[in-house]
Amino acid sequence: MNTKHFLPALLATLFFSITALPASVQAQESQFPQRNEIVKVEHEDDSIGSIPEFLEVFSQPGENGGKHYFLSVGHLGMGDEVVQLVFDPIFELFIPLGDSLDEAIQSLEEMQALYDEPVGTGIEEKGCLAFGFPNDKLETVKVSYRKFLLSRLLEFSVEREGYIRSTHIHRSDFKAILRGVKFHKKLYPND
Repeated sequence: MNTKHFLPALLATLFFSITALPASVQAQESQFPQRNEIVKVEHEDDSIGSIPEFLEVFSQPGENGGKHYFLSVGHLGMGDEVVQLVFDPIFELFIPLGDSLDEAIQSLEEMQALYDEPVGTGIEEKGCLAFGFPNDKLETVKVSYRKFLLSRLLEFSVEREGYIRSTHIHRSDFKAILRGVKFHKKLYPND
């Protein structure tokens, strides 16, 4: 083998391989779902066995360069209307908020308004219980105002196979997430 021709050919191959690598990685990354965090607030569910959760609003790329906004209320417990045991650390409940920050803020304000209604008042939203990222398998999620001792809570619940899967969000945590989204809109008005 002639090393006079081998070394330049090897260097040229390495050069083209290295320069093509970023384009290859970018193409592969675009196939994976993205979760672009806008605001995240830690909250503690009052369910038995609960661990600190995160209430999060994030966006995902949509068609034609648009975005879809979602609320993640974290992991759900399982039980009945009185007792909820948290045992599923994998699946999160996602609520679609719309395709713009204005729509997301409006959706969050409609949910927050429940804190000022009589106990038991609720609305129905569409949502999905999924691993890591929202999917198209939407189901009915009941969002209801509850009071427990001095706590004012929004209950997000899904009924499945005779059981209720739910989580509870304190008013202060929900206010914090809404303030965070509004602040994000001020910083990035074209987002």
